[in-house]
Amino acid sequence: MNGNIIDTNVIIKLLGGDEHAAEIFAGNENISVPVIVAGELFYGAYKSTRKEENMKLFADFLSNYPLLPVNGEIAVLYGEIKTNLLKNGFTIPENDIWIAATAKAYRCVLITFDSHFDSIEGLNILR
Repeated sequence: MNGNIIDTNVIIKLLGGDEHAAEIFAGNENISVPVIVAGELFYGAYKSTRKEENMKLFADFLSNYPLLPVNGEIAVLYGEIKTNLLKNGFTIPENDIWIAATAKAYRCVLITFDSHFDSIEGLNILR
């Protein structure tokens, strides 16, 4: 597979009406969502004061894009990425390591606004 995967922060900005996020979406095709990102969205919905509204918003959004599951290749890449980050003195959120591993395994460009992904070798990023 090739194409693009989207990070949680871009989805949140897009759903909030951010123009830059909307431009990125409009300019890219073949967008998928890592299952880890879906989990982050639903976690945010569950802890929000507008739980039901956000659950529906996120479910409706996600229904338009394929969800990419975690598999054995992603698990191996996760271990490699985390080891390399630690060797180089970097720490990033655990879920973001899984998201990066998913992007690498599926050979996709990661659409994100988080700069800490820059510390991951061989990751193609679009902002």
